[in-house]
Amino acid sequence: MTSAQPIQACESPRRRVLFSDDHQIILDALSYVAQDEYDVRAVGTLAGLSEAVESFNPDLAVIDIRMPDGDGIESARQLLQRRPGMKVLFLSMHHEAQLVKRAKETGAHGYISKRAPADELMLAIRTVLNGGKYFARTQEQQQNGSGEPVLTDRQKEVLRLIAQGCSAKEIANRLNISVRTAEFHRAAIMERLKLHSTAMMTRYAVEKGLD
Repeated sequence: MTSAQPIQACESPRRRVLFSDDHQIILDALSYVAQDEYDVRAVGTLAGLSEAVESFNPDLAVIDIRMPDGDGIESARQLLQRRPGMKVLFLSMHHEAQLVKRAKETGAHGYISKRAPADELMLAIRTVLNGGKYFARTQEQQQNGSGEPVLTDRQKEVLRLIAQGCSAKEIANRLNISVRTAEFHRAAIMERLKLHSTAMMTRYAVEKGLD
């Protein structure tokens, strides 16, 4: 009688994220932030980006819109024609409404500022890879006249549920997102509003009529 061999669990392959930026220090920081969760590759030119898309076959390309050898948005448009299943997230210091509009017309799934904290970048990456879109507000939208930070519609939804006493798991179930995404929304809200506890977030939501 032979003994049965233990069945090895199949591990899901990690998703691949390709970063493109002309500053090595930014590429190093992006890779460091994402490498624990994803297989990453980083390139410093659009020519390198095109080659890496073929050899690395990324699930997501995070692209600086202004590169020394061309226009990141135009390059993304051409890449998406070749690889329609690939997702694109733009990362840029420039946040004018016209640029965001061009990015959306290209077929990009997100647009985030280089000034955003690392947690928000990871939230944007997860959101896009999970089939959503993540477009941070433009400079024009951020100027609401009150001088107060502006939350995205999704962040308002999360904050409203937090004020109602929902846990991260409950928020994830209600909004059809992962628990980790719910947790990162919570962290992004706290960072943007400079609040440091659930009680402070609840009080803010009540004051703003979001409860």
